[in-house]
Amino acid sequence: MLDLLDAMGQASQEASKEVQRAGIDLARSERRYRGRKPAYDRPTLNIVRHMLTNDAGASAISKLTGLSRQAILRIRDDPAQAEAALIRWGCDTRVAGQIR
Repeated sequence: MLDLLDAMGQASQEASKEVQRAGIDLARSERRYRGRKPAYDRPTLNIVRHMLTNDAGASAISKLTGLSRQAILRIRDDPAQAEAALIRWGCDTRVAGQIR
C-alpha cells in the first residue's frame, strides 16, 4: 500500500516538474523569463572585475562590496553571464569613468 502511495507521489512530482519546465520554456520564448535578478549593479560589477584582475580574494571583495562570496565566484567564473544578467534586467546603465 505504501509503495503505491509513494509511486503516485513521485509521478505527481515528475509531472509537476515537466509542467514547470514547459512554462519556463514558453516564458523564455516570449522574452518574459529573465531568471533571477542580479544582486549587483553596473558599478559593483566593475569594482568586482577590477579587483579580480588585481588578484584580490573573493572574501575581501565580498566584504568591500556587500555581495556574497558565492556571487563573486560566479562573476569570476563566468563574467559574460554576469554581464548578460545585467543587460537582461535592464541594469546596463554605463557611466563614464567607471573602473574597468
